[in-house]
Amino acid sequence: MKLLFSILAFCIVVANAYAQNTTDTVCVRVQYHALYKHTLEQKEAFDDINLLDIGKHSSRFYSQRFEQFLHQRDSVRSATSDPMTYLQFLGDRFGAKKGREYEVYKHIPQKGTLTYTDVLHNDFFFCYEESVPTFSWKLAEGDTIIIGYPCHKAICQFRGRTWTAWYTLDLPFDNGPWKLGGLPGLILAASESKNEFSFVATGIEQLRTTAIICFLPKRYEHLTPMKFQRLLKDYWKDQWNTTNRLQGSGYSEPPKAQRSFNACLMDEYE
Repeated sequence: MKLLFSILAFCIVVANAYAQNTTDTVCVRVQYHALYKHTLEQKEAFDDINLLDIGKHSSRFYSQRFEQFLHQRDSVRSATSDPMTYLQFLGDRFGAKKGREYEVYKHIPQKGTLTYTDVLHNDFFFCYEESVPTFSWKLAEGDTIIIGYPCHKAICQFRGRTWTAWYTLDLPFDNGPWKLGGLPGLILAASESKNEFSFVATGIEQLRTTAIICFLPKRYEHLTPMKFQRLLKDYWKDQWNTTNRLQGSGYSEPPKAQRSFNACLMDEYE
């Protein structure tokens, strides 16, 4: 209950003060267990640990595992010049072990803007901006309890998928996992109808130590949402040639054993 009152006080402060910059202080952190697929051909979903950092005027949603992977990767690179050691490190963390690569920043670089980032082949960083999406939620019958909070049900159609969300009025944040939001309370669970993506909150805490939300735009190549969608589809259709193109290599003959996949996208732009 003490956490609830503290969070309510925080919400009042946020509602009355908004600072438009790209650095923010994290006040509340929500942890989610996530399931996801990279490709339509993938039979079993990978699992991940996702974090939603809610600041005074913005938020960041990201994979805890992938953030740890990047730190470990940079440490290995700085500690050795042996390419085999580096390749062994990448092999040991292939697939689900390194987590999902994307991040979602809401109200960054300015209020009303969503910045989406992703990483292809561990080394190629991309981002795009769009307006924070509007979701046409329909409230539905049903209730449940998630990590101790009573939750209500809502359903919506969004860019080719049907999402079911469970939100709590006890935590009045217009936020949730991934791009989701637009309900009168924090979304603690969400899944889409094909069972290819889902999120369930496993914990929430009010941070006592200093943590920040910091977006570094110079790290990324900026694309439009449509261009990034095409790039992602190209990558899974032909990883060899797409990676060579990103590296600036003129070599374009794929190995005979290469398989082609269809990207499993969480949302699709027309």
